[in-house]
Amino acid sequence: MTATHAPRPANSNHSVCWLFPSVTLALAVFAAGIPAGAYAAELVRLTPENWSKFAPSGKEADRIYGDWVLQNELVICVIAQPAATRNANMTVRNVGWAIIDLTRRGAANDQLSAYYPGSLRHAFHSADRIRIEVDGAEMTADTSGPIRGSAIRIACDADAAANQPAATVTYSLRDGDPFVGIETTYSNPHASEVSVERTDTIRADKTFEFGIGEENQLFWADDEWFRQTYGVVAGEGEQVGRSGNRGVVIAFQRGGATSEKIAPGASSIWSRKLVPAANALEMAGIAARLRGQTVKDVRLAVRDKRGPVRAAKVTLLRDGAPIGSARTPANGTIAFASRPGDYQLKVEALGRPEWTGELAVAGNLERTIELGPCGYVQGRITRVGGGPIPCKVAFRGLGDTPTPDFGPDTAVTVKNLKYSHNGQFLQELGPGRYEAIISYGPEYDAVFREIEVQSGGVTNLSAELARTVETHGWVSADFHSHSTPSGDNTCSQRARVLNLLCEHIEFAPCTEHNRIDTYVPHLKALKVEPLMATCSGIELTGQPLPLNHQNAFPLKLVPRTQDNGGPVTHENPLTQIERLALWDAGSEKLVQINHPNLVQMIGDRDLDGKPDGGFAGMLSFMDVVEVHPMQPILLAPNSPAFKESKWNAIFHWMQLLNLGYRVPGVVNTDAHYSFHDSGGLRNFVHSSTDDPSRIDAMEMVRESTAGHVVMSNGPFLEVSMRQGKSDKAVGPGGMLTLGGAEAPRVRIRVQCPNWFDVNRVQVFVNGRPIESANFTRRTHGDAFGGADARAVKFDREFDLPLASDSHVILVAAGEGLKLGPVMGPRLGEEMPIAVSNPIYVDVDGGGFRANGDLLDVPLPLDATPGLPIR
Repeated sequence: MTATHAPRPANSNHSVCWLFPSVTLALAVFAAGIPAGAYAAELVRLTPENWSKFAPSGKEADRIYGDWVLQNELVICVIAQPAATRNANMTVRNVGWAIIDLTRRGAANDQLSAYYPGSLRHAFHSADRIRIEVDGAEMTADTSGPIRGSAIRIACDADAAANQPAATVTYSLRDGDPFVGIETTYSNPHASEVSVERTDTIRADKTFEFGIGEENQLFWADDEWFRQTYGVVAGEGEQVGRSGNRGVVIAFQRGGATSEKIAPGASSIWSRKLVPAANALEMAGIAARLRGQTVKDVRLAVRDKRGPVRAAKVTLLRDGAPIGSARTPANGTIAFASRPGDYQLKVEALGRPEWTGELAVAGNLERTIELGPCGYVQGRITRVGGGPIPCKVAFRGLGDTPTPDFGPDTAVTVKNLKYSHNGQFLQELGPGRYEAIISYGPEYDAVFREIEVQSGGVTNLSAELARTVETHGWVSADFHSHSTPSGDNTCSQRARVLNLLCEHIEFAPCTEHNRIDTYVPHLKALKVEPLMATCSGIELTGQPLPLNHQNAFPLKLVPRTQDNGGPVTHENPLTQIERLALWDAGSEKLVQINHPNLVQMIGDRDLDGKPDGGFAGMLSFMDVVEVHPMQPILLAPNSPAFKESKWNAIFHWMQLLNLGYRVPGVVNTDAHYSFHDSGGLRNFVHSSTDDPSRIDAMEMVRESTAGHVVMSNGPFLEVSMRQGKSDKAVGPGGMLTLGGAEAPRVRIRVQCPNWFDVNRVQVFVNGRPIESANFTRRTHGDAFGGADARAVKFDREFDLPLASDSHVILVAAGEGLKLGPVMGPRLGEEMPIAVSNPIYVDVDGGGFRANGDLLDVPLPLDATPGLPIR
């Protein structure tokens, strides 16, 4: 460690020694389209004027206006502006002066959530403490254009803290360097000795693997599927260690210790290098070169008879021990540097025989690896009568044929699923027998095909998808979905949109955690805007869990700003939901409580079983409430299964209805990944149009707020009530006023496609199942469709005598049945079910009065039940 800071001279030989030291790095510059030596290092602060030129891209890119971009011809990184409010996303927080985006120039592919020098022990909250040095000379930041030089350093001082050393973090980049230099200067302004820990923290989530290499001088994080690797090279005389998996702590050891004591008035500087690479093999080569070792440039092209092979996994081994691996990009070619020596290669690619061979590295070399052929499935899926249609195709191996694995559940082509936005695709598969399950949500019959795939051949998969469930006047909606901008998952947002689209969701607001966002760019890129309506929204996610999660839409998107213009959370759920409801100057919006503990809300704030008022004020700001899972509605109160059901939101929702709170129920997937995640729950919302291109988000808000919603995981349930022979019927959310002795008449119809069924229809009055209105296939077979029935599975009209004001809920379910393989291994195990929102019946015409019945399960209430309906 050294105690002085000396800027490098602008003419230092070391400042240019990385300019094209190898074919590998020259290729990177060539790929960027930049002539050799044309660019110096550059520094710029992102503004609306320079955004398109300097903002890097990638699945995990979190840059906004005001952040700093530091780049040369090989590397581009984003340093988050030092501000107390700067968060990358919901879980990657307090990123002021952290590196939040890092990738290679010419192949921008940011997968980094954040790199925190010092592991968040110091806060960087003031832009006034930024200093810039170019080629050894101090400069003032100019936001009108980039600052250029052979070597750039940008530093920021941390906020002062009691009993803590003063800290400065400096980032540096030189012309030709394949890394960003990180330097932390600690100084002790106190009268007594202070201790510092030499650790950094990296957030690189889900599909990343982590390790230590190069004689403990290299930490690496590798995401083989999204083809990005990050490496941290320790300073001279130091070694690295790691701990943790989410928020990995990188410890830098000197003499076996990660801590250091600094005397009063003394200072210390700690340096390391942060490297982006395309893969683990490229990272190993860069690290070896940084250590001064001799390396040779290797370029491997993986092909078969049809051309380049994408996503082939190439593993380099020495004496049988893996050195690193890489997945090929679309051109089938990887380039890296390797120490000279004799190696083994293993190449694995979907549907092809594994290839192994020797690789002797004596000098720079290029080699082509020819793989055996795979098979292909050519998909041609259309609507009945022709025309493109989105679809989900699941491939399941039959007999000895394994079920394929196309990639992780964060990807666009995921596990054994192919999502196609137009039904046309070419999918690689290994030879063998498969079942192909082709679907487009529960309004369409699925098609089941057995196919045989031959090596080197193309198997045609053609099908017409028939819409057999008639849902005129209703559209399918999911109000709660996530992808990687949410911060608690790394699912591609494009994958989320495809998942929603191919499950025939017709309206889906974008509701990422703590960030207003939009699906529109993905819909435009796929040219499917007419097929799925959307709007910008948010899930405002605070503590305590699970109560303090609320969705809202539509909201105004202010792009490239903190949280895209969204509100911030608050520890008090009442304060938070009020803030959300009044956001955008109190604009009209839908406010939804997500997966709530309704007992906590209505009367037990601290969950000690004693009434304390809870957060009951939230009810004044909520328009709808999530009540899934729906299946517990059929459980007898206080039964063992009932007691085991967590929170049982749907039961407590019916208690709220009996207390007079007219809050509609909704169900949503809360999808975070793309393997069948969307589509497992949906709301059929009353709509003036059946055409998704004409859906109005505000109509969805108003219809949902009015309770004109039927909740479902598949079945389409229609229910209406009318007085006697009247032609005027009332549906879910409506009020039927009788004012006479005649019993209301109920009409129920249930439709299902060919891949699941229902066998029970149950009427609930004021939250209690009515035995006389319990229809099963065994007891009322005439009301259920027979074996030759198409979509209509139940159709009946009957009188429902009511003694007093009542709310009526209808349930259709397939007891003992499953949704089946169309919905995958998890959701496919669930019972088909649909639940209507209540129809309110004012029996005497004197105004509806809730009955206050708690359904034999007490609630911790301060107030007397029987509140007037809201």
